[in-house]
Amino acid sequence: MSERAVALCYGTRPQIIKASRIRRALEGLAPVLAIDTGQHYDYELNELLYRQLEVADPDLCLEVGSGSHAEQTAAILARAAAIFEERRPRAVVVIGDTNSTLGAALAAAKLRIPVVHVEAGLRAADGGMAEEINRRAVDAVAALLCTPSALATARLQRERPDAVIVETGDVARDVLMRHAGSLPDVRGLLPAGGRYAFATLHRAELTDAPGLLARALEALAALPLPVVLALHPRTRAALAAHRLTLPAGPTFSAIPAVGYLESLALAAGAQAVITDSGGLQREAYWLGTPCITLRTETEWSETVAAGANRLVPPDAPERLGMALSAALAAPRGWGRDAYGDGSAAGRIAAAVAELAGTSVTVGT
Repeated sequence: MSERAVALCYGTRPQIIKASRIRRALEGLAPVLAIDTGQHYDYELNELLYRQLEVADPDLCLEVGSGSHAEQTAAILARAAAIFEERRPRAVVVIGDTNSTLGAALAAAKLRIPVVHVEAGLRAADGGMAEEINRRAVDAVAALLCTPSALATARLQRERPDAVIVETGDVARDVLMRHAGSLPDVRGLLPAGGRYAFATLHRAELTDAPGLLARALEALAALPLPVVLALHPRTRAALAAHRLTLPAGPTFSAIPAVGYLESLALAAGAQAVITDSGGLQREAYWLGTPCITLRTETEWSETVAAGANRLVPPDAPERLGMALSAALAAPRGWGRDAYGDGSAAGRIAAAVAELAGTSVTVGT
């Protein structure tokens, strides 16, 4: 590339989804060097998303695959640094709170290349959680912090008064709004009768604790509403590693991991969503579907404050029934604009343009 590019780095399912809009917006600024770290490589978490969201293939793939946090982060850092040294991008854009986010951000910061953190300013009380370590570290080195909400903006104004902070909204809403009108037919995945709860469970707090995972699955199967559980590859591997079996019963069904559009369709048609996924919490919030989050806290606290989301501790999954009853009985008229209006990608591109000292025509 003769003109210095903006590097856009991503590597997990949620990041690929968001990168689909950010990349188009950034292309009005400069050439985009799209780098997929390969942190998620299962078909449902990677290749299918490129096809469904009509995303151009990445320019480079680091192919880091699985490994411990240290191994994965180190591999991303080393491989990204080699690319950045050769290409010298004018800025490096990272998304979220994964090892891909941290590795690419550290590589850029060490080379004095400006780091742009999309989804900055989120915080959890558990400072030892891997995602929390990643997001705090990236927020500490980023030159431009793009926040999804007013709460995140206020937090960073206290923590990083030296940084450029721009409240852009959540680009995940941009993607949802673009595709919500053309969701696939998922009736073949549903139980008879039509009413169901859509569930996903994949966080390490459950998958690394076989006793808790078994109890959570049993609690799902005991709910009075039929449950459709989409099995994340990590959950599927945990079941095999711990020799756990899925509950048997007419009101519980497990399906393979589904694509992004199928997940939206299942969430939109459900009476409730039960999850530990940050992305699905917000998607349920925007779709008007009550959510129950199997965690002690959520970084997306605005969804709880709005009455759209309820927390159940992962060590007390027996409370799911009570939470489900409350969620089904509550009104669904919550406001849906806590994370912007669906134009976050354009705001991110404009902020990057200002950081880079150039003009921008926002892509579509």
